[in-house]
Formats: sequence, structure tokens, C-alpha cells
Amino acid sequence: SQSAISNRIKLLETELGVELFRRFRNGVILTDAGRTFLPYATRALYTLNEAKQVVPTNRVSGRSLLTIASTRVLGTYTVPAILSRLKDEYPDIRTHINIARSKEVLDLVVNKHVQIGLSRGLVHPDIDTRRLFDEDLVLITNPSHEFVVHGNVTINEVAREPLILYNAQSSYFLLIEEVCNEAGITPNVEIRVDSVDSIKSMVEIGLGVSFVPRSSIKKELENGTLCEIPMGPTSRMVISTCVLIHRSEKTDSTVKAFLSVLESFYSTWPKKIHKQL
Repeated sequence: SQSAISNRIKLLETELGVELFRRFRNGVILTDAGRTFLPYATRALYTLNEAKQVVPTNRVSGRSLLTIASTRVLGTYTVPAILSRLKDEYPDIRTHINIARSKEVLDLVVNKHVQIGLSRGLVHPDIDTRRLFDEDLVLITNPSHEFVVHGNVTINEVAREPLILYNAQSSYFLLIEEVCNEAGITPNVEIRVDSVDSIKSMVEIGLGVSFVPRSSIKKELENGTLCEIPMGPTSRMVISTCVLIHRSEKTDSTVKAFLSVLESFYSTWPKKIHKQL
């Protein structure tokens, strides 16, 4: 009940010696202490949920659980095909996927909350980082945009258009910003949003143009709701996708099975897992 939850929160605040919430007649908001405490509580809940997944699995003969953390874009457009192959080759392995930002993916792997991380290339002393593939960020517009007629455009022309871009913490935003800085231009950022799917929807209805991973627009290109606009080679934006593995997990049989599937998917992999990119 609501009263029981409130009592537990008050007991927690008493134990911590701080207020986690500021209470108002119409609701509550987190205090500074509450915002500091929130990620630790989130990780604790995630670990509890993982334990609930593992215990039943261990009671089923011959079944193993593989825990994976992935960025949202990879989890939507890349991971499903990998899991399909994993299921075909290793039907006794079950998977639990956690969607997070790249930095959070690294933290989950470092703290051994998951066995595998899929994100951009981040380096940590306890983690082996291995590049899977490189992917282009491509310029997209709706089909009626003038760029569709003009064809090849420059980054200077793009900078004059209303841009729909990612939040400043996003690796995609940092890459776009780097290209703009090298060209000595300031982009006309009209909207910021933390979702590739939201960006695609906004571009489709003509709110602006944007850059998205090529893998995310296959269906839209086939359906004719978005157009990919070519740009010159000096404006090319490429981001690396990597697999992150804690050194202590590399001998685990489920991890080895997943890596073998990845290797069959991406034949250009180096034979050894690198400490750094």
C-alpha cells in the first residue's frame, strides 16, 4: 500500500540521515541527496532482478543464463539478429538484456552486473574491449526536402538547416559536433531528443534533418518515408561498436558461446581481444 511504501522510505531516510524526497501536497521531488542515491538504488534493483532470473535458471537442467547490457540503438537494430543466431546454435542459453547508455554499459560490466557489454569503444583496466564493426552516421531528410533533388551536400549546407540532434552526452552528438568544429561551423540545432526513433519520426514529418546510424533506417528507406542524403568524404562520420568483457568472465562457457556467434557474424574481428582500441 501507499502508506507502507511511505513508511519504508522514511525508515530509509532515518537510516541514511538525510531526506531523499521533498514532499508537497500534490507530490514529491528528489532532493540532491535523493538524486545521488538513485543510481545506487537502481543498480541494487537490477542486481536483485538478475538474481531472480539466475536462480530459476539454475534449477532447470542444462539451461544457462547470459546477461548482456546494450545501448538502445544496438539493442533495437543489431542485438535481435545476434540473439536469433545464438538461439539456433546454443538453444540451451537464455539471455537477459539491459538497455543503457554506453557509460552505464561499461559500469555494469566493470561491476559484474552483466557478463557482456555492447556499446561504443570504452576502455577500462579490468575490461577487454573488442571492436565488432564500424557504422556510418548518415544524413536523413523527409522525401520532399530540397536535398533529395540536389543530391550530394556539404556540411556547411546542412548547418543552415534546422537540425534534430541528440543530447550533449550522446556519443553521436559528440561525433557530429567534432565534424562541425573541424569545418568551422555552428549547427542550427532546433530540437534535442534522446531517441533515434523519435528523431526519425520528427524528420519524417519535416521538423528538420538529422544524422542517424545507417542500420536504423532500413525499413524507412524501403517504405520511402525517409531519404538518405550523400555527403562528401570529408564529412563522413563513423562510430565503432564494441563488445566489452570483464577479464574474469572470459572463461565462462556462455560468454565463449556468445563470442563465437559474434565472430561468425563479424568475420573481420581480430583473433584476440584487445585491452584497448
